[in-house]
Amino acid sequence: MKAVTILDVRNAYNSIPHDLSGAASKNRFRLEMLWGIGKMFDLYDKSDFCVVFDYKCDIEIHFKDSLEFYQIKTHKVQSPYKFTVISKPDKDTGRSIIGRLYLLKNINGDHVTMKVALVSNAFFQIDKKVYSDVETLNLCDLDAPTQKKICDALKTELQQDDVDISNVHYIYTSMNLLNPENDIKGKITGCFENIKKCEPVKPNALYRLIRDTVDAKACYELKSDDYDELIANKGITKAQLDEMLNQYVDNTDNGVKQTQDYIVAQYATKERKKLKTALVHILEATVKSNELRNKEKEISSYIDTNTDNLPDDFEGIIDILIQEFGDSFSVEYTRDQIYVFLILILKRWEDGKYA
Repeated sequence: MKAVTILDVRNAYNSIPHDLSGAASKNRFRLEMLWGIGKMFDLYDKSDFCVVFDYKCDIEIHFKDSLEFYQIKTHKVQSPYKFTVISKPDKDTGRSIIGRLYLLKNINGDHVTMKVALVSNAFFQIDKKVYSDVETLNLCDLDAPTQKKICDALKTELQQDDVDISNVHYIYTSMNLLNPENDIKGKITGCFENIKKCEPVKPNALYRLIRDTVDAKACYELKSDDYDELIANKGITKAQLDEMLNQYVDNTDNGVKQTQDYIVAQYATKERKKLKTALVHILEATVKSNELRNKEKEISSYIDTNTDNLPDDFEGIIDILIQEFGDSFSVEYTRDQIYVFLILILKRWEDGKYA
């Protein structure tokens, strides 16, 4: 069998209808997002990944050679989630919970590996057997009669002669449904310490940044036929997650304070207030803006390369940077914001941040 390529993964994914997962209630939607955040950190040791929120399934994991789909189902009563419930076809769609999930895995006949899983806060039960001693249950590991019962139900519903339940899973999650945010906040902080070897600065702010970013991705509702566009609008890559974490590593950014001090020293009260507001806006925007991060790299590299040719005085260098880069920013940034951004970059460069 030939090696799977990223193009194979894209083609397989594009062949799946984008509405198989079904609609989610507001509360379940919130739980989907929080579970997906936790899943991102579970995956951090992987070399690369992208988590897509609420498109073809509740939570999707895109690797270079495989795809994973997770359907989140909460069970309010204190009892197991029975197979008779998850295999009962909906009266409107004619599809059961497990039937829709199976279609995600089976809709494409190519050799791309696809894993699907039903995630619930209740243990799985089929007949009288409750699987309370296992977190992740691969249905193809069950005994032969139980596998046959599952396969027969899928054959009847989907009108197929053969079904393959390998890579079909049931996952029990112990997420606290009353206060799920507390669980995720604790997981983010613990994972941050393991990844960055320090405690996060302002852990609540880090949580809000991740949650708001995920919320924006999940709430983006336009359909996209372009895979790269879809990933940009609906997904979070490992690199993007790492960028968010790096914003809260305990390495004091002296450039920010030096920029504030420079504004205080150079300007009167009204202009000072305006520039300080612009600085706050730029610092917030940098967290989410690829444009600003790329500009910072480009401008700091320019300073390094042209050090000998730049003026000796600080404002003289800023004037040169404005001439070179001032018109290259998108229209959403004002002249004041661009100006303080250039001051910030130059102060960081002086402090050796880019060395």
